Amino acid sequence: MSEEKIEYIQWYPGHMAKANREIKEKLKLINVVIEVVDARLPLSSKNPEINQYTWNKQHILLLNKSDLADPEVSLEWMDWFKKNTDIEKIVLFDAFDRRMKTDLVRTIHELNIKEKAQVKCLVCGIPNVGKSTVINSLIGKRKTQIGNKPGVTKGQQWLSTPDHLMLLDTPGILWPKFEDPLVGLHLAWLGSIKDTIYEKENIAADLLKYLLVYYPDELEAIYKIEVAGKNLPEVFDAIAKSRGLLIKGGEYDYARTSVLILNDFKNGRIGRITLERPE
Repeated sequence: MSEEKIEYIQWYPGHMAKANREIKEKLKLINVVIEVVDARLPLSSKNPEINQYTWNKQHILLLNKSDLADPEVSLEWMDWFKKNTDIEKIVLFDAFDRRMKTDLVRTIHELNIKEKAQVKCLVCGIPNVGKSTVINSLIGKRKTQIGNKPGVTKGQQWLSTPDHLMLLDTPGILWPKFEDPLVGLHLAWLGSIKDTIYEKENIAADLLKYLLVYYPDELEAIYKIEVAGKNLPEVFDAIAKSRGLLIKGGEYDYARTSVLILNDFKNGRIGRITLERPE
């Protein structure tokens, strides 16, 4: 297993451009924009082009999947966004936490400055940050299809909640070009980019490199290995050996080991991990 350079990843299919146009057509109906990002990568998962939806609207930045993120770093990110943006509300959110749901509904109504009887909210963000799960939490039942892969929500739909909200669910939208190659790498870690356009072994190695610096104890606990004194290829080999991921001849199966590491991160099995820091 050898270390690889970061890949430049670009992904902007036609349906995203169409979704962007359709959202703009409905903006005049919107009172509050709920922008959903992944709390584990709050900056990389924040589409800079969503600013075109929010400039004259009340704006909530929802750091979703906070139960999977490092709680101390999440608080640092909340402070960072408060100091460096003009977003009205920064909210940590776990769609399965009833208290957080109640707090979010209250926050939305606080931003109802036009005192509408029913607050119309745009729920937007990049693929795979959990928009549909957030919506299902707010409406109290499963109305939208969810999945741990990009592209599950195919079109826009209005959904009502018992709390006098109307939610416009939208497909995940990326932006046409990632100026920083690290952003593409980060989104590949989240699964926000379809897994047919990058080499899993390369991005798994980059993820493992980060985890070795910031979360070595979590790696040792989940894979039952020791990382002290080992370089990156040796840790990769140790994980493959621990899980019995071999191919003919007893060689380590790096393809399956890469998928294992990426899926364990995406599904929160490694621990509460945040993959970028405000500094």
